[in-house]
Amino acid sequence: MSADFKAVLSDLTSMATTFHDQATDYRKLQPQVSPPVVSGGDAGLDDAIKEVAHLILGLHIGFADRLDDHGDKVAYARDSFHRHDVDVHGVFEDLMVGDG
Repeated sequence: MSADFKAVLSDLTSMATTFHDQATDYRKLQPQVSPPVVSGGDAGLDDAIKEVAHLILGLHIGFADRLDDHGDKVAYARDSFHRHDVDVHGVFEDLMVGDG
């Protein structure tokens, strides 16, 4: 495996780890994003505030999930690159048997 290829694999590993770490950190912000909902004095207003709060929380969780998904995809790409490189080296080694 060439040094350049190892650098790419380590960069992809770092990127996947960063996506997952940032998703975890973003999820930890949930209490700041969704504070307790207070009463506005009107039932209709209270319902509207609750719905907006649920929407904001859903968007927050959805974004964290997307970060995790991107981390998974980068890790899959890294693993695919590694498998492909091993396969290519194996083919060349098989072709060279008996030539040495």
